[in-house]
Amino acid sequence: MSPTRSQSRIDAFRTRSVLAVLAGFLAVSAAVAWGETWTEFGPVAEEAPAFGDSIAEPFFAFMLARVEEDSLGVWTGEDIRRFTTQRGGKSRFPLDLVKELSRRRPPSGDQGRLAGNPVRAQWVLELTEDLDRPMPYDILGYHPGSLLVSRRLELWELALGDQTVQGPNDAGDRSARFQDVHIFALVAGYLALDADSLIDALLGSALDDAWTVGLVTAREGGRRIGLGVSLGRNNRRIYGEFDFVRDKVLPHGRPSMSALSSWSRRWLNPDRGFVPRPWTGLAGS
Repeated sequence: MSPTRSQSRIDAFRTRSVLAVLAGFLAVSAAVAWGETWTEFGPVAEEAPAFGDSIAEPFFAFMLARVEEDSLGVWTGEDIRRFTTQRGGKSRFPLDLVKELSRRRPPSGDQGRLAGNPVRAQWVLELTEDLDRPMPYDILGYHPGSLLVSRRLELWELALGDQTVQGPNDAGDRSARFQDVHIFALVAGYLALDADSLIDALLGSALDDAWTVGLVTAREGGRRIGLGVSLGRNNRRIYGEFDFVRDKVLPHGRPSMSALSSWSRRWLNPDRGFVPRPWTGLAGS
């Protein structure tokens, strides 16, 4: 993509440091690092997700309700659109392209290298076409690029209960406690962020193309958290946090999220064959 924005927009972009992006089920992450977040104007205050169980985005609410009830089924796009209407909300996502969403028990003997792990369900999302649209969530007021989603996504849901996870070795002795941890390993299809080339050039390593290998939901104290776990073009580890209550990306890298991202990669590692190799199978590639 060639730069087309005016110089004033370029100057505005230079005043901001993008450090993470997560848009839940249909989103990916931009890079964050362990440690203090900062901009040209000094440190950025850490922001944690809001307390509570409410979920603003109807699509997320529909999915997480199925997880918490451990309910199985096949739901059409019309079912999800009706749920959204009855709930009185408006979705950021193109629900008109949703053909079918299903949650089933994993086929016996068909768990591949995830066999022996607590795989609770197989999710399949079918769209009417491959998706290439602007990212539905902004980062510090700007949309970072295009969201690329294959027509069919398959995820394996692992139910891992309560966990105490340790941060990276170079981060010191930091651990975090989570309840009701679920990992969704993306085993077929693709979900990727194609970063805008202008923003990518201006921000450098602060924003990369990102290939989602999995998603994580859990509770941290009284908060419901969402985490996207991704890899960059050079296999750099990337993650991003999402606030379900306020329906927003949290542009920072909290230590507990870095710990959860590192811990979850034991199940989200392409080198171990648990998920496909990144940057393969993209439409038009």
